[in-house]
Amino acid sequence: MRPRSLLAVAAVLLSATAFAQDRGRTDGPENSEWGKGGYDKPLSGSFSLAFDFGGAINNTPLGGSGAPLYMGGTASYWMTDWFLMDLHGSYAFNSQRFHGLLGPRFRTATWPVSGSLGLRAGIITDPLAGVRFGLSPIAAVDMMFNRHLIAGLEGAIDIPIAGNGVTYRIGLNIGWRF
Repeated sequence: MRPRSLLAVAAVLLSATAFAQDRGRTDGPENSEWGKGGYDKPLSGSFSLAFDFGGAINNTPLGGSGAPLYMGGTASYWMTDWFLMDLHGSYAFNSQRFHGLLGPRFRTATWPVSGSLGLRAGIITDPLAGVRFGLSPIAAVDMMFNRHLIAGLEGAIDIPIAGNGVTYRIGLNIGWRF
């Protein structure tokens, strides 16, 4: 046999005894692509539900009688840690307005404290003007505990198009990411 053939046969025989690599390790944040191996849980942490409550003040008197408070909830779909789609519903007691809003929110990818900005759009029911289309820019700061429990502070300005003034909301929210 030629020396080249002997080298080729030796290389094939030696490579046949090699074992597959172990599972390995990951070098980065959860669900990152750094390193080898790792795992992926489909839809893990992709949804969250939050209870919202706080103060609601109107820039014009709307004839409602009640405490300047609001209550509601937000369901969020987390496309990534920094981009969410929110579905928000709330009721302001003093103006008797219901807000049903949908929109994106951009969040800093810092952990555990994060800031976010967003714009929601949808319906705002006004007892004097009826159902109106409205916009609601929001700013928020939240803190995540153990990657599931979320508590935050949120401010929003609800602007009904062709309605009777705007509502300023500032409140707290507490939710769970699952």
